[in-house]
Amino acid sequence: MSQLRKIVLGDREIPIEFERKRIRNINVRVRRDGSLYCSLPYYASFKEAEEFIISRRDYLLKSIDKVLHEEKTKSLSRQYVDGEVFDILGSQYVLHVSQGSKNTCRAEAGIITLEVTDPSDYRTKYMTYEKWRRRCIRSIIVDYCNEIYPLFQRRGVAPPKNIKLGDYRSFWGECFAKRGELKFSYKLFEKDRELIRYVVVHEFAHFIEPNHSARFWAIVGEIVPDYKVLRKRLNNK
Repeated sequence: MSQLRKIVLGDREIPIEFERKRIRNINVRVRRDGSLYCSLPYYASFKEAEEFIISRRDYLLKSIDKVLHEEKTKSLSRQYVDGEVFDILGSQYVLHVSQGSKNTCRAEAGIITLEVTDPSDYRTKYMTYEKWRRRCIRSIIVDYCNEIYPLFQRRGVAPPKNIKLGDYRSFWGECFAKRGELKFSYKLFEKDRELIRYVVVHEFAHFIEPNHSARFWAIVGEIVPDYKVLRKRLNNK
């Protein structure tokens, strides 16, 4: 089970999530929202983890600032105007904005049609597109979870209690086996379906094997024989 806390680094109070796992070392990473995630072995205390994090204070603060700057730059780079190009399920689509009686979005034949009541309102366009994007990728991931779960049910894996999606930028997916939870990044919407399916299989395999051991990759390989190629392609860009 994870614990949400706050840790003071320099003059800043940073949100942090601690998660105990069957690992050997304490690990910490910066999430795209500027918070921290720390995985620690069962034998390690929270005090040890905090001391480790504080020892890397300067590096972590610089990393947090870099991530937050990147996210701000990305959010400002999109204007949601005609001609902008978006990556959707491994293909590029061109945006077309028009005025309509309600706010809707759809994509077909390489065109994203964004209909909004006020085409000059950036927030309306952004929120309409985001709601549509999140709804689409959630549906795709849930469908893959339903398809893949029976393959793990045979191995004694219980059905996931919770499937969460979020704007996670530091990982494509995460598995919290003890609480039966899977997490996936909305960014998968940019990847093709073959890669999305691979990520789902990858996370389901963590219900059996928490580490990236030879046994773990053997489990993945039974379902996705070309996982090495897909893994490389997934992280290529």
